[in-house]
Amino acid sequence: MRPPSSSEVEAITMNIQRMDQAKLNIGIFNKLTLCVTALSLGNNIYTKLANPRDGIASSSVWKEALQSKNNVFWKKQRIWQWSLFGDGHNSNKDFGSYPNILNVTSAMREDFHPVVKLPLRKKQKRSKKHALTENNEDPSCLALEHTKMNETYNYIIKDFTQNNDDNSLLMEGGKKVPQLLSTREEALAYAKLPKQSKLFDVGKYDEDRRGMYTSSLFSNGSSQRTIHVGLDIGGPSGTAVHAFERGIVHSAGYNAGVGDYGNVIVIEHHLRNDMKVYALYGHLSSKSIQGRFPGQKIKRGQSIGYLGNTAENGGWTGTHLHFQLAVHPPATHDMPGAVTLSDRHEALMEYVDPRYVLGELY
Repeated sequence: MRPPSSSEVEAITMNIQRMDQAKLNIGIFNKLTLCVTALSLGNNIYTKLANPRDGIASSSVWKEALQSKNNVFWKKQRIWQWSLFGDGHNSNKDFGSYPNILNVTSAMREDFHPVVKLPLRKKQKRSKKHALTENNEDPSCLALEHTKMNETYNYIIKDFTQNNDDNSLLMEGGKKVPQLLSTREEALAYAKLPKQSKLFDVGKYDEDRRGMYTSSLFSNGSSQRTIHVGLDIGGPSGTAVHAFERGIVHSAGYNAGVGDYGNVIVIEHHLRNDMKVYALYGHLSSKSIQGRFPGQKIKRGQSIGYLGNTAENGGWTGTHLHFQLAVHPPATHDMPGAVTLSDRHEALMEYVDPRYVLGELY
């Protein structure tokens, strides 16, 4: 038998190489097919678990675990993105400095109803933009582009930081009283006194209020919860509070602790951009929560309650609305209105700057 020629050896070698390459390609194709199948199956399982109405009764434990993991990843991503800007704590940050997580546009904000109707300054003429609506509603919380609202509306911007202790006291009838009364009995007695002040004021978001939160409610072990993650609108007791957008009642009730919200309503608002936000309206009157139940429909601009007096609002002598926005639904009619400094960054990603809804109040 003669040995193969060099040309035959070369041809055989090439055939073997083609066969090896074909096997390799088939192996790669099979692996890719397996990966795609696994990803598709995994996504389908997640969808079914997260959406039981699709026809499969999901395990609530698995669903909560998957959603919790997703939320943690989302928060870490947001915090990492914000940290790139070298944020430092300063409650005087300009409007728009905080992450606009809800993607609220100026057009959306102009369409929101004022939560509390602020009075116009005496010499301020009402422009066509702020003319009364056909329902005689004054859209007083609508922000003019590049114009701070206190240039148009008559209210005081408060400062409750540790370096401004004088503002932690409220003048009533020539006497100084603490912002927060320490007992229920004191609150009941103070609520019966005649009140002379008819002024409106605003308390800032992301403000470090050391020395103001004296109740044990704000103690968190060795740390104190002093960073305010809502926005306060102060006014006379009985001032009407309105829903800024349509939605449904998430929960309502009475938080009884000294310094707590007193009567409170949480509404799940449905925004025009198909996003949801959970708004807490705190320190309301007792009748504000009467007849409220989960799932109850709320219209844009609907009066949902009134500012509560000291006996109704958790013991606060300065009657005000605590307005807070949350990205995720709370467990009940409660949100932490103040957090520790160490929890600040994560909290500011969950509890959005309320000015994105209320306008440029400061």
